Amino acid sequence: MRVVIADDHAFTRYGLRVLLESDAGITVVAEARDGREAVEQTIGLRPDVVIMDVRMPNGSGLWATREIRRAHPDTKVLVHSEYETDPNVMAAMRAGASGFLMKAGDVTQIIRAVRDVAAGAWIFNLSDTSRMRPWFDELRTARRDGAFPELTPREREILNLIATPSQTTAGVAARLGISTKRVENAVTDIKTKLGAADRAQLIAMARAAGLGTGP
Repeated sequence: MRVVIADDHAFTRYGLRVLLESDAGITVVAEARDGREAVEQTIGLRPDVVIMDVRMPNGSGLWATREIRRAHPDTKVLVHSEYETDPNVMAAMRAGASGFLMKAGDVTQIIRAVRDVAAGAWIFNLSDTSRMRPWFDELRTARRDGAFPELTPREREILNLIATPSQTTAGVAARLGISTKRVENAVTDIKTKLGAADRAQLIAMARAAGLGTGP
């Protein structure tokens, strides 16, 4: 896994690099001292994850997050900040961050968080997450509704159903009032459009995008 660290404090960058590279599966491919460098490094190197400070010169971390997510939607951003305030957290979520960690938190959680956001999870390690629930719901809906625009409405409906836990092809067919053969053909077409190697990968992709919650 390839990671870029963006922070204007050299000591913080060094500490994060040492910690992350203690995991054999993680390589820090670059460090950035400000927001503009973070964007440039990401565009040039296309890492899997960027660990992003919020307050930096030459473009804040939130500005850089928006630019990175616009240029490379597959790159995940994990915000790493000293300031746990509602405006900061909400702004990070709106900018497209996949996670928010406090610098004062347990540093051993960073490796796990990097791996989780790279896999498509959201990680918001806050002292009180209850106040953020409406924002999580809003973003989850937006991500789900905007996923896989190349699919037809019917294909999205089928994908959502097959990604629902315990749902079978026969169950999908019965729910939609169509034959199992039509469901199987649709799944084949969806796999081709999304580049999924098999049904298991297709379901994993759907769930990572927020599908699989049933109708």
